[in-house]
Parts: sequence; structure tokens; C-alpha cells
Amino acid sequence: MRMAPHRKRVLYFPQWIDFNVEQGIVGFALQAHWTLTSVPDHGGDLSNVVRRGTNHDGIITNLSSHDSPIVSFVRSSHAPTIDLNDKVMELSVPRVLLDDRKIGHMGAEYLVDQGFEHLAFLRLMNSGQTSDRASAFEACVEQHGKTVHRLDLTDDGLSVMDPDGFRELVPRLVVRLKQLPRPLGIMVHYDNVYEYIVDACELAEFRIPDDVAVVSVGNRESVCELSEPTLTSIDNNQYQQGYEAARVLGQLMDGEASPACPTRIAPLRVVTRESTDIFAVRDETLRMALGFLRDSFRDPTVRVADVVKACGTSRRHLYATFEQHWPHSISSTLTEFRITEAKRLLATTSEKQYTVALRSGFASESHLSRAFAKHEGIAPGAFRSQICPRDRMHE
Repeated sequence: MRMAPHRKRVLYFPQWIDFNVEQGIVGFALQAHWTLTSVPDHGGDLSNVVRRGTNHDGIITNLSSHDSPIVSFVRSSHAPTIDLNDKVMELSVPRVLLDDRKIGHMGAEYLVDQGFEHLAFLRLMNSGQTSDRASAFEACVEQHGKTVHRLDLTDDGLSVMDPDGFRELVPRLVVRLKQLPRPLGIMVHYDNVYEYIVDACELAEFRIPDDVAVVSVGNRESVCELSEPTLTSIDNNQYQQGYEAARVLGQLMDGEASPACPTRIAPLRVVTRESTDIFAVRDETLRMALGFLRDSFRDPTVRVADVVKACGTSRRHLYATFEQHWPHSISSTLTEFRITEAKRLLATTSEKQYTVALRSGFASESHLSRAFAKHEGIAPGAFRSQICPRDRMHE
């Protein structure tokens, strides 16, 4: 009788619950036929793992502090380990990290594309992650010739991590917001801090998104969809982070060498909701035109004449308005909307490319391919392969 092959046993110990990362790990584990022990615990309690006495072939964890019990556990273990953080760098293990600079850059590009001239990154805590996102955000804004405003409450000694000081965040944020010009585009480092902005804007009698528009990171539906107004957020691709961590661990367990550098996972896309549902432009004709293009881009028959009619202006005036007040032409703006929708469909569905093309407003699959390659520098199929693990492409 043939013996069943040994199933590799992997421990996943993130020290807090992160379902998107875990789903990515599970996606690869199913393909690789692993046995997975998942022990999310906010306090870093390893007693259940130690008590079981299970020998693991590999470990995926989040080394968040030098004195965490998991650090000692990893040091004493002979199993290959993948770290999802970069806070304990003296421990030499491969790392799979979110690309925080690309996240900050994506947030800035999005708000600039919405027409904002005044932008700020709200800093509510001191961390390497927040610093990387903020610095990339501010650099991108400056590259576009827009104005960056400092909105750093840690300058006042405040932090969302302070169990006492956080109560002063909203009153202090009201004061700081009133000092800045409007409309103001703000990026925050994670979805959960959005509530502070909502409360502060209510006290200051500012409207979201008319006076203050907000883009966040994480795309947690429990926060983004249930907030009022709903929250625009960057899908930071944590599923891919988990999947890639498991893939690299699989290579290590098969005896391959460790990667020389950390693997960085690029963010997926901006999921637009009510908190940024505005074009921050003063010209009324331009605002109407952009709104029409946003609402009509899925129709492949839309032409400049349709935009002219919707705005009640002349073709000459419309062209002049875009040339004077908007960084892109009418046709380029229409293509931008279509490309953004195509990227969303490629990333989140398994639909064929010709279906993606038609649903995004392109007349054919070939039109999509040409426009996509020109705009993104990559073919639609290659884009999908880069951001979607194989197990998700056939859901």
C-alpha cells in the first residue's frame, strides 16, 4: 500500500486578525495541500501553539515588536519563517511587505486627478508605515505642482495609539482643519481613523466631500460601506500579500534560497465612494463635463458632441475650458475613466477580456488592448496576471 505524501504543516501567527491576508495564505495552502494552523491573537499568546507541541515545517507571522513572544519562538524554531512586517530587522528572515510608498503615491494621484489644488496627509500616529505613505503622498503632490499642507497631530503629542490622548484628537483636528484652505483633499493611513474626520467636520460644519474629501487605505467594507458618508479607500492588496508570503515559504520549505530583498506588494486600486464623490474644480462647465463623462463612459458611442450638449455650451468653449482648467483633453479624460473601470474588472472578476472591454466602454477587445498598453505600459492580460494569484483568476 502506497503511503500518502507528507503534508507540510504551516503555522500562521499574525498576532491580530487580518482576514484578507489569511485568505491569501489559505488560497495558496489549498493548492499546495498544506495543513495550516492559524492562531490570530491580539496579545501575542503562543500558549496554545506551545501546548500542542506541534512541529511546523514553516511559519508565517507578523513580528511587530522586539519583545514579542513570537520573536523568541521564531529564534528557537528551525522552521523557515516569513515576516509580514519590517519592525524587527535584526532577525534575518525573508519578508513580504505592502508597498507603502506606492500606496501613498496612489492616494495622491487619485486626489490630484479629482482636481484638488490643496492636499494633506493626516498623521495620527508615528510609525514607519505612516511615514512612508505620507512622504510618498507629499512628494507626488509636489511633483504635480499642487500645494501640500502639514496636518500632523503628532506634532501636538497626540496619537490614536494613546489610550488617553486620543480623546483630544477631534477638538484639535477641528482647529487644524479650520486653518487650511478648502476644498481640501485628505489622505489617512487606515480606514479606522476616518471617524475622527467625520466627527471633526461635523463640529466644524464642513461638508464631506464638498469641503473636505477623504481617501483612506484598507478598503474594509465594515468601515467603508457603513460610514456616513461612505469612505473611498485603497485596496492595498493584502490577499496578494498573504498569497505571496505562502508562495515564498513554499519555496523555502522545498530547499530554495531566501530572497535577497523583501518582496513588496503593490496596491490594487482605489475604490471610490461618497467621501470623494466630487470634482474639485471651480469652473461650472468643466464640473458638468466631468460629471457627464463619469456617468456615461460605459457607452462606447459617447462623443464630444454629447458632452457639448450635456453642458449646454459650444464645442469651442468646451475645448478651451479643458485646455485652461484640466490637465487632460476630453478624449483622454474619457479614456481614463474607461481604463480605470477595465482595471477594476480585470482585478476583481474572471470575465473574458472582450466582456471587460464592452463593460468599460471600449468598442472592442482590440480597442481595449491598444488603449490599455498605451496608458499602462502593459497588456490587459499581463496586468491581470501580475495582480491576481492563479487561484483567484478562475473563481
